[in-house]
Amino acid sequence: MQTEAPVKRPQRLRWGVGISLVVLGIAGLAFWAVASPGALAYYKTPTEVSAQHIDPDQNIRVGGRVRDLDRRAGFAGFTLTDGKRNVRISYHGEVPDTLKNGTDGVAEGHLQPDGTLVASGVQAKCSSKFMTKKDKSKKFGT
Repeated sequence: MQTEAPVKRPQRLRWGVGISLVVLGIAGLAFWAVASPGALAYYKTPTEVSAQHIDPDQNIRVGGRVRDLDRRAGFAGFTLTDGKRNVRISYHGEVPDTLKNGTDGVAEGHLQPDGTLVASGVQAKCSSKFMTKKDKSKKFGT
C-alpha cells in the first residue's frame, strides 16, 4: 500500500502567496473601476453630452456617426450624431483616411460654450457589428 507524501510547507506557502496576489490584483482593479468616474466609459454619445453639464476645462471623448465632413489640409470639421443629437467637431491636425461620412468616429477634446468640441485628436472606429444599409439609414438618417 502506497501513501502519498504530504505537500511540503514551502510549496503550500508559494501557492498561498500566488493565489493571494491574484485575488488582491482583481480586487484592486475592481476598486479602481468603481472609484474612477468614467474609467470604464470610453466615450460619451451626443445625447449624453447634451444632457450633462460639462465644464469647458474637462477633457471628454464623444463618439458617433460622422456627418457633414469638411476635410481640408490640416483641418477637419464634422458632426458626430447618435441619431438623436449632434455634436459639431472642429479639429486641426492629421485626419485618418478612414474617417468618412457614414463611418463611426471618436473625437477627444474640450467642449466650447456654443456646443462645438475643439478636438485634440480624432479616430475612426472600426464597426464591431454588422448593419444592413437599410438599418443604417433608419438608425442614423444617412
